[in-house]
Amino acid sequence: MRRRGFFLLTVFSLLICFSLSASAQDAMSNDEVISLTKAGLANSVIIGKIRTSKPMFDLSTDSLIKLKQAGVHDDVVTAMLEAKTGRPISGPATSSTTADPDNPMSKHTFGIYLYEEKEGKGKMTQMKPTVSAQNRTGGLFTSSLTYGISKVKTKANLPGRTADMQIPSTAPVFYFYLDAASGGLNTASGVPSDPKEFTLVRFNQRDDNREVTIAKSNAFGGKGGLSDEYVVQFKAEDLGDGIFKVSPMNELKKGEYGFYLVNSGNSNAAAAVGTKFFDFGVNPIP
Repeated sequence: MRRRGFFLLTVFSLLICFSLSASAQDAMSNDEVISLTKAGLANSVIIGKIRTSKPMFDLSTDSLIKLKQAGVHDDVVTAMLEAKTGRPISGPATSSTTADPDNPMSKHTFGIYLYEEKEGKGKMTQMKPTVSAQNRTGGLFTSSLTYGISKVKTKANLPGRTADMQIPSTAPVFYFYLDAASGGLNTASGVPSDPKEFTLVRFNQRDDNREVTIAKSNAFGGKGGLSDEYVVQFKAEDLGDGIFKVSPMNELKKGEYGFYLVNSGNSNAAAAVGTKFFDFGVNPIP
């Protein structure tokens, strides 16, 4: 009787061990998906493996970006999301790349989007451009007094003291969705191909508008382009497929800013009329 009890206990213990071992083997992580992708396995094979394994995936925004950079296909990422959440991400008529508009790696229309984390969830907001419809010339009186030695400044003006979009963070993150496939040769659509075609500027706030100097001249010559004191440095990370993660090099101070699209549209840059700014304000919460 004791032998039988010992035998049953042994069998039961072995079953538990085998069960735990099988469960551990069936668990699947991001690294395994990346390894299978780099090994050249078909997406259908990787998806099949995902659907028959225990999902141990990290699907945070940074992890999704790393999956994209590692070459993991969107359909595979969708399968990971479905396995993790236990529900379908997209229906038959919906592309997996457009399933989540708040996922930076999903397909978006061309433009600039602000990315924010709110209550543990990502939120993407498309920025609308503001076009300078007028300019202002400063320094004419001083220039006349100095017989043209002092410089005359041409300034682009945007209506309103503040932008419609106000950001509480001093270290905002933006995603640029550009026409990288054209290699910068797409002059017909006017869609930029690289963040280098933009300059981040800080505006000087006036009572009823915002302005930035885009040209200087005196009796001896002139200089076009933004003044250095208005330019804010930013960094851009190429995530592939025309997607760029953009953020300021340093934390921004409270104030008004904008991404200036150099030579935007048919703008007369020298006159500062028609220049396009994707403007926003930084207003930290105390």
